[in-house]
This record gives sequence, C-alpha cells and structure tokens, in this order.
Amino acid sequence: MAFINKFKRFKPVLFIVPALFFYLVFMVIPIFRTVQFSFYSWDGASPVMDFVGFDNYARMAGDPLFWRSLLHNIFWIVSTIVLPVGAGLILAVMLSSHLVKRKVVFRVTYFMPAVLSLVAVGIVWNWIYHPDFGVVNVFFRMLGLDSLAKPWLGNENTVLPSLIVAGSWTYYGFCMVVFLAAIQGIDRSYYEVARIEGANVLQTFFRITVPLLRNTITLLVLNSLIGSFKVFDIIFLMTKGGPFHSSDVIATYMYTQAFQMNDIGYGSAISIALAVIIAGCSIVYIRFAEHQG
Repeated sequence: MAFINKFKRFKPVLFIVPALFFYLVFMVIPIFRTVQFSFYSWDGASPVMDFVGFDNYARMAGDPLFWRSLLHNIFWIVSTIVLPVGAGLILAVMLSSHLVKRKVVFRVTYFMPAVLSLVAVGIVWNWIYHPDFGVVNVFFRMLGLDSLAKPWLGNENTVLPSLIVAGSWTYYGFCMVVFLAAIQGIDRSYYEVARIEGANVLQTFFRITVPLLRNTITLLVLNSLIGSFKVFDIIFLMTKGGPFHSSDVIATYMYTQAFQMNDIGYGSAISIALAVIIAGCSIVYIRFAEHQG
C-alpha cells in the first residue's frame, strides 16, 4: 500500500521527465555549448579548439556586415509590425462587422497563408518576383510601365522590401485570427452607447476597439519583435542573404559564418549577441507596455 501511495505521489513527475529530458538535450545543453564555442576559434571539424576569449565579440563589434544585418532586422521589425499586425487588425474589424457576408469563406481565405509551408511560400514568391515572367513585372508591362519592371530579388534597393512583403503575407492571417478572438470578447454595449452618442466608425475604432485590444496588440507586437529578430527561413530560401549581403539579417549572417565559412566560434558569438538583443528588446517593450497600461 505504501508503494502505491509513493507511486501516486511521483506519478506527475514521470510525465514530466520525458519532456524535461528532450528540453535539456535539445535546448539547455546546446545553449551552454554555444556560449562555450563563442570563446573559441574552431572550424567545427578540428579536434582542437583554440581559446580566444572575447576576440570573437570584439571582431563582431567591428564587423560592418554584422551591423548592416542588424539594421536590416530593425527595418524588418518595423515593417512586420506595421504591415501584418495593421492589416490583421483592419481585416478582423471588417469581418466582425455586420457589413460582410460569408464571413467563414473570407476567414479561411485570409488565414490560408499562415498554414502554408515556408518552402512553398518561398517558391511561389520567387515565381511572382521573376524578372521575365513574374506576375509583378508582367502586370507592369501590361500597363505600359516597363520602367517599373525590375529584378526585384536581384536589386540591392528592392530585395529587402520584396522579402518583407512575402514574409508579411504569411503572418497577417495569424494576426487577424487573434484579433477576431479578442474582438468577440468585447462587450457590445460599448458600441451601442457610442452609436447612441453619435460616434462615427473611426471614432468607435480609435476610442473603443483599439484601447480594449491593447493587451492583444502588445502580444502580437512582442511576437513580431521576437520573430523578426529570428527571421531566417524565408530569406534563406529566396535570396540566401544576397545580393552582396543586401538582404542579410543576423540569423542568415550567423549561418553563413558558422556553416559556410566554417567559423563556429564567430557564428556562436553572433547567436549569443542575437539572444541578448531579443531578450533586451522584449524586456524593454514589456516594461513600456505595462507602463502605458
């Protein structure tokens, strides 16, 4: 009987142990190993690692390509907050109104990009931006605007905005669904009172909807902030950071240094710096959002 009681007491632990094991093996240990590698010069294959202390971090501080990649991340963050979060909010407000019919069809249609494989998204948008028969350039040529037809992913001035449009297209549906759920939780009496008082659509939106969605907006902005710093897949699939590092972000630059240039130590230092930047920005934004609330 005592054995059975002890088993019941430790039964919850037995369910936690497998998840804890995988978390330690695939998360905690790699993090500590990455910190360790950042203090060494190592090519990933040599049996000997040379201890260099903070040289990798000093090199990173003086690396113009690292700072350029960081600026690209910041540009991506601002664009991702404005485009998909803003579009998701507007679509959610429209789909929650009584003016739109067949709401289920629109919700499914708008949410579809969020469930697509990023490999498929990268291939599709590569075709869309193709300089010869891509939809964008064909459209401009049909209108007689041949001067606007460009190699969108091969031009240093247009590659990053083009990638941001493709990346935002995969995220706005998620924002829309989250906003829809939050809007459905708002008491409709607020809108009835505003209608009685003579408030128009814009006044209702900015005075009622937006303030009551503050926590949801904070969540999505924070998610966009973290995701924008970690963005890698869509850029690597479409341009691999080119041309001439004009679309490199910290994650792609880190990958290039670690696995293409075989400089594991420097790549590890960049990844640690990225983690610190994400944590710092997240803490600052959460504190700011709490203070505003």
